[in-house]
Amino acid sequence: MLSRTRAQSRWWQLGQSMAEYLVVMAALVGGLLVANRGACPDHYEDCIEYLLTVMHDNYDGYSASISAVHEYADDYEVAEAPASSDGDGSDDGGDGGGSAGGGGSTEPEAAISQSTILTSNGGFTNLGEYDPSTGLVTQNGEVVGSYDSDTGVFEAVDGGTTTNVEQVDVITDEDGNILQREAVSDCGDPPGIYGFGYESQANGNFYDSLQFNEMDIDGFCTETAYKVRDRQGNEDGGRIVDGYYYAVSTTPDSFLSTGVKEPDGEVVFFDLGGGVTHCAVMAAGWDSGIDTDDLSDEEIYAEQLALLLEPDEEETTVIGSMDAEHYTEQVYINGEPAASNDCVSNRVITAP
Repeated sequence: MLSRTRAQSRWWQLGQSMAEYLVVMAALVGGLLVANRGACPDHYEDCIEYLLTVMHDNYDGYSASISAVHEYADDYEVAEAPASSDGDGSDDGGDGGGSAGGGGSTEPEAAISQSTILTSNGGFTNLGEYDPSTGLVTQNGEVVGSYDSDTGVFEAVDGGTTTNVEQVDVITDEDGNILQREAVSDCGDPPGIYGFGYESQANGNFYDSLQFNEMDIDGFCTETAYKVRDRQGNEDGGRIVDGYYYAVSTTPDSFLSTGVKEPDGEVVFFDLGGGVTHCAVMAAGWDSGIDTDDLSDEEIYAEQLALLLEPDEEETTVIGSMDAEHYTEQVYINGEPAASNDCVSNRVITAP
């Protein structure tokens, strides 16, 4: 695994490789335009597209793909990889199936990896995988169009355009299946959560969510994990599992040895009356200061409602809300069972 110093060094190297990639691409495309002016198709746009496609395909083995920088908790120690790798996705690429030869061997393809796809129609139409370095969009290795990130417009090779396109970072296995982040539990009821990762549909193996190292989770269970939106509507880094909120969901392959994680919050379904409801993610102990012994049900509810509606960012105990779109995707596309009130909550608070 990478230490923080090595991670910074690797990030610098990736940036340098990308710069080299762009310089060489520009020179090669420019040279081909001059040298092959007569060999290009009649339409200039098709020629550019043809050259970019050829150069991108031939250069693919050299260019460094920049993976997202994942958030991770300070309480996890990221250890150095041992000198002789057992093959869990370390830098020297040692998991089985690779060649055992000398320095000329190539690094095996990662079992799972992060990529960016373009979607439209509220995420239900997958336009293809987007390469920000070239602007090209591919499906099954074939160029299907290009994307302008400034305008959000996708232009297909046949000239058709799609507007309001969104970029989505996804984790895919070697067969291109989009994977969902799952929690690893002790199989209890309620489940105790150790950490998070991805199960490959291609080979059935499980990988941690921080560095994509293969893990042995035999004897443990996996649980559905739901996304969270913060108070401003942005995606939160945490996940909801069985009605509880876990702030850090990018965890290294050592998480099984760190014990069960304490939840950082809970999900509460507020039924405010008149058809108004809210699936809120509240900080752990958010209403523990309410004196339930000396207050009536109406007074307790009023105190809880005041905490839900607290406008001060410094005082609020509201973390955010369950991501309704991701919940819908999990239920209606991935076949997860629907939750009561369509809210994966730990408890329900109703107006008396």
